[in-house]
Amino acid sequence: MPRQGPACLTCREKCRRCDRARPNCHRCISKGLVCGGYPEQFRFCGIASRGKWKGARIPVSAQRPRNTSERVESERDNSRQQATESTDDTQRSSGETDSLSHPEKPTADTEEIPPDIAKILRLPETETLLAHYDEYICPHQISEIGYNSTNPYRLYIIPLARQQIGLLYAVLGLSASHLGRLTGDQTMYEATAVEYRMKAIRALSEEIRRSQASTLLEDEQDAVLAIIQVLLLHDISESGVSSHGIHITGAMSVCKRLLISEGLSGYRQRAVFFLGNLAWLDIVRAFAGPERLCFSQDIRELVACASENTFEMVNGCHREVFLIIGSVLEKAKEYTLGWLTWDEYQIAMLVAKHKLYSWDRTGKIYPSADHRWLAVAEAFQFACILRILRLLDHLRPAKDPEIQDCVARILDATATISSEFSLLELLILPLFIAGADSLSPHSQYYVLARFKEIERRSEFRNPVPRELLEKVWAARAAQSPDEDENISWTNFTHCPGIARQHDYLII
Repeated sequence: MPRQGPACLTCREKCRRCDRARPNCHRCISKGLVCGGYPEQFRFCGIASRGKWKGARIPVSAQRPRNTSERVESERDNSRQQATESTDDTQRSSGETDSLSHPEKPTADTEEIPPDIAKILRLPETETLLAHYDEYICPHQISEIGYNSTNPYRLYIIPLARQQIGLLYAVLGLSASHLGRLTGDQTMYEATAVEYRMKAIRALSEEIRRSQASTLLEDEQDAVLAIIQVLLLHDISESGVSSHGIHITGAMSVCKRLLISEGLSGYRQRAVFFLGNLAWLDIVRAFAGPERLCFSQDIRELVACASENTFEMVNGCHREVFLIIGSVLEKAKEYTLGWLTWDEYQIAMLVAKHKLYSWDRTGKIYPSADHRWLAVAEAFQFACILRILRLLDHLRPAKDPEIQDCVARILDATATISSEFSLLELLILPLFIAGADSLSPHSQYYVLARFKEIERRSEFRNPVPRELLEKVWAARAAQSPDEDENISWTNFTHCPGIARQHDYLII
């Protein structure tokens, strides 16, 4: 959808929709208010090297920001002109805000910003990085509603980061890394981003230690889950590899405490949202090795039941397929650890394969009525079938008809989604799984071309999918003509000599 731009400052402060008319908001004019104007634009310094910012410069403030006292005075003036309008009624009827780069209306729990956070928020660099996170990173983390105020990354993370310093550090680190790479500012992504990231990791470690001794507050629990997700996104944007798999594993300890203390229900939608995304990332890393699976099937069932349609909008995979492949990987983990016999394992795999083949994607509920959600569901459905086939026999020749039928179904499904549509950004994993068994040059070229389109759309570059596929294709090309034993991509995700393997996050 086309980008509308931010709301005017008056509508932001009143937490209501804005029509974004220029130079003044028509809604403010119709109500006899003084429109506060629009958030400051950015001028640029430091040339960007690629993407839609190519030739642009690092954003810095082009005008003096309005300080708190000025905004308060403006609010008082507006209130005098709007004697008959109830601000409280307007806020209750709104239900959402137009931009979360500013904090939500304070509540009893969040009226006071901690002094250490307030000091950081006053820095010009912080303002720039939070604006970049809000305007350029958040929209690409969820499909269809990316630029809307209902985007949960804006709705949950930014206000929480203004209260929890570890999450603030994590967001600033990710934003500095992303902005620095876009603009070619080596200091920003190698020094600034790393410094914030290390502070976030230290804060995360401290919170996890505290959670072992006492029950964290609700905001603290959710902040831990959010920090882990932001750190993983930081890993994905830089290398696609999360060292030693510690982040998702750390989330489990907090998750268990959360479930033991109070359980999860609809009223904890923020926690459910974060847990659902982490549970899917756990599945993704287990694709490279089932022994890496951390979340239990009970937790997956809980988040699948309690999650809103944002689960599919963020992760792509339909929650029913998510539960099936989660059960598959759990059985594969048990077999790897020697807890299942081969016969028990084989039966479990064949039953799951049958479930996926018979899964009717046309009768399911999707985030919207757009027919392309059926194509996304089909791509993930056959990617999971293909993963099961490989778990049953990783040496099965890639030219096997059943393998190639799955490849064709995935590629045909993804071909129906154009590069202009946001759903394309959800398809990295299915494209990768199909690419690993693609034999013809044209299908391999198609997969790489789609990766480039996704990178251009999102301006996030995860190098792992391309690098792994190129290794697989090169190894397969080096085989003798009479040798057709499969080359598994998982061969290149195992590092001998380290006890805890790295997480390969192919999203």
